[in-house]
Amino acid sequence: GKNTVYLMEVDEVSVCHLGDLGHVLTAEQVEEIDDVDVLLLPVGGVSTINAPMAAEVVRQIEPKAVVPMHYKTEALSWELEPVDRFLKEIGVKEINSQPKLSFTRSSLPASTQVFLLDY
Repeated sequence: GKNTVYLMEVDEVSVCHLGDLGHVLTAEQVEEIDDVDVLLLPVGGVSTINAPMAAEVVRQIEPKAVVPMHYKTEALSWELEPVDRFLKEIGVKEINSQPKLSFTRSSLPASTQVFLLDY
């Protein structure tokens, strides 16, 4: 279905919010999105992309920071996949969630890193 993708730049840090993306990106879409520092993408499946598809989108975009969203938590009764499936697909063994994130151009990781936010 239809989806809105938000691209913004704040203090020289580019952020892309993929909304309720339901498919991997086409080559044209990857080109339109281009250089992304921080990527927020759904990973829980059902009405959005699932863990393997989300991992593929990360490989397509190659952001510095990835923030997964739309996944199963203890506070959510929807039938979504847990974030662990995405972390396994992307090759992250252990991760701690954080109450907030803040990036500057100089504080961005050198290679793709996943960050979890507290819910």
